[in-house]
Amino acid sequence: MFSPKISQATYQSEKLGMYLYLPMHWIEPLRIRGLIQDFTPLPDSPEKIGAAYVGIDPTADSLHIGHLAPLQLLYHLAQMGIQPIVVIGGATARIGDPSGKKSERPLLPVETIRQNAQKLAAQVQKLLPFPLTLLDNYDWLGQLSLLDFLRDIGKSITVSYLLAKETVQSRLESGISFTEFSYALLQAYDFYYLFQTKGCKLQIGGGDQWGNITTGIELIRKLTGEEVYGMTCPLLTRSDGSKFGKSEGGENVWLDPQKTSPYKFYQFWLNQADADMPRLLGVFSWASWGEIQELLARHAAAPEQRLAQRALAYEMTARIHGEETARAVQQVSEVVFGSESLDRLETLAEPFFEAVVREMPHYSIPEAQLSVIEALVRVGFLRSKSEGRQLLQQAGLSVNRQRITDEKQTLADFQPLRQRYWLIQRGRKHMAWLYLDR
Repeated sequence: MFSPKISQATYQSEKLGMYLYLPMHWIEPLRIRGLIQDFTPLPDSPEKIGAAYVGIDPTADSLHIGHLAPLQLLYHLAQMGIQPIVVIGGATARIGDPSGKKSERPLLPVETIRQNAQKLAAQVQKLLPFPLTLLDNYDWLGQLSLLDFLRDIGKSITVSYLLAKETVQSRLESGISFTEFSYALLQAYDFYYLFQTKGCKLQIGGGDQWGNITTGIELIRKLTGEEVYGMTCPLLTRSDGSKFGKSEGGENVWLDPQKTSPYKFYQFWLNQADADMPRLLGVFSWASWGEIQELLARHAAAPEQRLAQRALAYEMTARIHGEETARAVQQVSEVVFGSESLDRLETLAEPFFEAVVREMPHYSIPEAQLSVIEALVRVGFLRSKSEGRQLLQQAGLSVNRQRITDEKQTLADFQPLRQRYWLIQRGRKHMAWLYLDR
């Protein structure tokens, strides 16, 4: 780990095509946490930044965890006294950002974009626990005429400058419309507008936004002669090289509880690999770096307890869904997958308990007088009765944590939870719920 006084970082200037070596200073804690990928030359004090902004296009009706790293960076910058600004792209979402896309985005209906923008704004306000400026870029881009934009903005950036951007280069063979080609100019104008009206001198974003950010810096330099700054977060990947942010099924992990349940959200963080925890805690936790190091030390001493995963899962679930929900989800997880008594599940509110059941494999049965093995074969949890008998002999089949010792035992021989639920287990890892039809 480098000392802030002697460490160096590189900044690759697109304009000069060379590396500039800059002494690290106030951004060193952010770099240590893994929140910094690229940055332009920065002033020697955060007070000289004034304000920083991140933009989010409302292309969906919820944020997902892929949006969180730039917002985490904005959170830490705000702790340094930099005014945070979040811009919802009500205008730019109508155009479509080509960054990271191999083909043209489908255009969303205008009303859908408006509704999405409202939902994302509400989520952002819950995510960042301090006063922030929340804006929609349609408020200014929507007022520009095409002629004014081409004359005042388009004249300042050359086509060759835009063609040199990696985003455009990657799309030249497959094709890029003038609509998406113009996206970088629109985002550049956002930065110019915020610089002029809010004193914003720093734009931050994901690593794929570097080209758009530097276009804004160039536009401001051309129009005002002033120096502004840019900073990006790295694209997060797991230790196995896979992209972070997707569930095992390849789906986005959403912040909206209707799209990703709090239980599933909690389990996503809980199931991360030990090797990934130092980086994930650095990026996502609001704990101090010293507290993170202490947690990682305790985790290393007893990895089987998954202390790091449990701490981050609780923190993120509480932040997104509230403390009460996080406690309930944590309780369910520790009961179902740990050694806590199943009786604790009786205290959960019925809707929440049923939601948890739906997130695990679950099967309905008509009555409890069936033998357990026969019931499990019927619902497909066991392939055959012979498999059930083999598991029974190996003490590998249980109901509500009680081993089945006789193939004639029925579900009625085991006290159900909430009068109609049984937690069944095959081997160490395979669990599911059986429940009586009402």
